[in-house]
Amino acid sequence: MNLAILVGGRGRRLGGVEKSQLRLCGRKVIDILAEEFSSWNVVVVCRDQEQKGLFEGVECVVDRVENFGPLAGIYSALEFFGDRVAVVATDMPFLREDVVGELFRSSEKINASVLMPYWRDGRFEPLASVYSPELMPEIEKSFERNERKILAPVFRAERVFLYDVECLRKIDKNLISFFNINTAEDLKRAEELCSLMLSEGE
Repeated sequence: MNLAILVGGRGRRLGGVEKSQLRLCGRKVIDILAEEFSSWNVVVVCRDQEQKGLFEGVECVVDRVENFGPLAGIYSALEFFGDRVAVVATDMPFLREDVVGELFRSSEKINASVLMPYWRDGRFEPLASVYSPELMPEIEKSFERNERKILAPVFRAERVFLYDVECLRKIDKNLISFFNINTAEDLKRAEELCSLMLSEGE
């Protein structure tokens, strides 16, 4: 199974830090994710060549279109694999392999061009979703239109399936996989969660 970790975000609400280099319980979040998905085909998608220098010894690609945000990262991941790929954000340190595996296998089973988790309050998880190369022409249209929202090309595509996150509680009871780090408060909470999980042996 294929996985792309998008690391291009600039972490502005965290003072411009590289989120992939944040540490939880003494480990970089990128290393936590790499270990969790060690049995997958993994590529790290960077925003530019300078950022790529942070990931020596790791399979990396650079956004095909500069300064276009995560949509460029999704496109670059699809171009790299030429096949179905789960796309995740580097600021989701508690993402579980079995959760993403469930999404990936479900996507394969129904031959989805996109399979995206959603919450019943109307929120979507585009950076914990599975995409197929069939979406690439729609993303190219977004490039031409300077349309940066991930959902724009997604909802133009065919065979887009939404996956109720509540159905994942059978695997991830508290849905901690979808916790992400955007602020200093999030980072503090993530450190607390990490310490708690270590103490409980998870």
